[in-house]
Amino acid sequence: MDTPKVSVIIPLYNTEAYVGEALRSIQTQTLRETEILVVDDGSTDRSAAVVETLAAADGRIRLLRQANAGQSAARNAALDIARGEFIYFMDSDDLLDADALAACYEKCTSEHLDFVFFDGVSFGDAASDAPWFDYHRAGAFEDRVYRGTEVLVRQLSSGRYRCSVCLNLIRRSLIEDVRLRFHAGIIHEDELFTALLYLEARRVGRIDRELFRRRVRGCSTMTTAFSTRNVEGYTTVLSELRRYACSRDRQTRQLVRRLTAYMLNPVLRNAWALSCGVRWRLAFEVLEHYPRCVRPGSLGVLLFKSPYKKLRGR
Repeated sequence: MDTPKVSVIIPLYNTEAYVGEALRSIQTQTLRETEILVVDDGSTDRSAAVVETLAAADGRIRLLRQANAGQSAARNAALDIARGEFIYFMDSDDLLDADALAACYEKCTSEHLDFVFFDGVSFGDAASDAPWFDYHRAGAFEDRVYRGTEVLVRQLSSGRYRCSVCLNLIRRSLIEDVRLRFHAGIIHEDELFTALLYLEARRVGRIDRELFRRRVRGCSTMTTAFSTRNVEGYTTVLSELRRYACSRDRQTRQLVRRLTAYMLNPVLRNAWALSCGVRWRLAFEVLEHYPRCVRPGSLGVLLFKSPYKKLRGR
């Protein structure tokens, strides 16, 4: 196979119980012309051994290894060597419908798309019922070609914007042309990558199907308690978006401001239980850099919910 149609990139860290099922959902895709790049990010369980066993029987699977550096670094390492015409980012505990890559590839090539987005469904822990695990958006769009910014505006307007990169098949040439990579050393890295993807893409389509299966686990980033690490990830993302917007036209700056508000206010409401010092530093930072994006109610929750609960508890 000279040039794979799709490169599937899978960062791997301590998912021994799930990675075999995730990989088999890629191996059994009806689109066979794929390369499967698995990057072991310093796993301490038998995850890599599971991959090695499957790779021995399937030459499309390639296992890369790195010292633990995070999901962003793992994805970037695979992007640097990926050869596929399109890129699909897969998490090592999720699943993909058997014809997903074929449907997305046909859509992208027939309509000359930069990327296509589709729907997903969550399964697993009870937390999968939470609104942020609702991945239904494509049905709100007609079956035509859009600019990325148009799709972003409509998703923000309906509260349906979801940043998971696992909900897109992306043309690799777009990623390389705009030098798109994941910001290393933070969590919530999808928030920045996907935002820039929408802002840069000129031809975007949708498939109105649930092609993606998100496994919700209690120990994942999305389900663990909100911490200073979450704050650091989001504030880094917002800072990078602000830097990006500085050199863009007025319309793009306004859209980035709208996206900032969409991300920022939930962060403020979720950070109420952090230490007093962290909360006040966050308040000063957002008021300095994003005063037009902060809702008074969100700021009030950040600063006063914790002391109020302590007073009520006396």
